[in-house]
Amino acid sequence: MNKKYIRNKLLVFIVACICLFVIRSYFFSLGKVDGESMYPTLNDHDYVLLNKVSYKIGEPKRFDIIMFTLPDNSVLIKRVIGLPGEELEYKNNHLNVNGSVIKDPFLKEGANDFEPTNIPEGEIFVMGDNRDHSTDSRVFGTVPVTRILGESAIKIWPLID
Repeated sequence: MNKKYIRNKLLVFIVACICLFVIRSYFFSLGKVDGESMYPTLNDHDYVLLNKVSYKIGEPKRFDIIMFTLPDNSVLIKRVIGLPGEELEYKNNHLNVNGSVIKDPFLKEGANDFEPTNIPEGEIFVMGDNRDHSTDSRVFGTVPVTRILGESAIKIWPLID
């Protein structure tokens, strides 16, 4: 093999590594589900592709699935239920936002009810889909939007449940 061929292959490899680094650092990354709090939507040990850009150019929306960090640096994946500035309450298994009932398609019978909570500006209220077995904003409070790592774009592993 000649030196030019080797140099070209090495250059392609270096450029590919740089592109992967930039994509992983600024646009997408992998997240791993740890626990059953998002069952049946996501299972323990599932891997999801996180979109890191969506909340840099937009705001979280109700029912988005997000990955975020807590002050102790633990990483969780939950569903956005309440948005900044809202008053949120579950009563008789109904989601009430600012006094109006909102249909929650992820609501299951069980431990949903809690007292009215005012969500501060710049923060969100999150819950797991498996509400009876989820440590979420009902326990640790609201989550600053700045702690969001990304939106769960798609489950990538396992391909079939």
